[in-house]
Amino acid sequence: MVPMVSPPPIPPGVPKSSRWKVPLIVIGVIVGLLIVFGIQIAFWIFSAREFEPSTSQKESVITIDYVSEFFLIDKDAGTEEWNCERFIDGSIQIYYLYVDESTSLDCTISIERNRGDALASYIAEWQTLKLRNEFSEVKIKIEATDEVFAWGDDSKFAFQLADDTRNGFAFIARKNNKVYFVDAWGILLEDPEEISEFLTPKLKIFAAESYLE
Repeated sequence: MVPMVSPPPIPPGVPKSSRWKVPLIVIGVIVGLLIVFGIQIAFWIFSAREFEPSTSQKESVITIDYVSEFFLIDKDAGTEEWNCERFIDGSIQIYYLYVDESTSLDCTISIERNRGDALASYIAEWQTLKLRNEFSEVKIKIEATDEVFAWGDDSKFAFQLADDTRNGFAFIARKNNKVYFVDAWGILLEDPEEISEFLTPKLKIFAAESYLE
């Protein structure tokens, strides 16, 4: 039988617990640094930087100025908001919002790095719209009628009803790695030809614009 070898004795004057204390301190410091570094990386990944869209990029957005070409509307009665962000992975989002007492217009353009991300954004945007309407204080229904207007690789069109009365529409489309979304209240077009005349010019600009260059 091989005799059991005893561990070497601890040098005199050094407490036994100190054998573990120093390594634990070192490990704690390393873990702390990794956590801090991880938070910084996460912040950088998920952070976004604002940018000024080009003239052609702005032209692809449905704004209240464009709406006033189709409807009699006092565009000075409300407020406009632009929010354009570029993310660390190179994807961008252009967000436009107009609101007054009777009208709400949200037009959002999302440009992803690949088609898979664009498809995910396409699905998420529409589901967010449905959830927002479901939890609204006013009873809102979405009347999906994709036959009215279709465009791009994927698209959805729906009338939005408040208290069972049509009062707006929602439209979303994906073209390759790009997603176009419109959420409109107080702006109602029901004839398919009029809807096409309203949406198609902006979608053509949207399709031709690269955005990421």
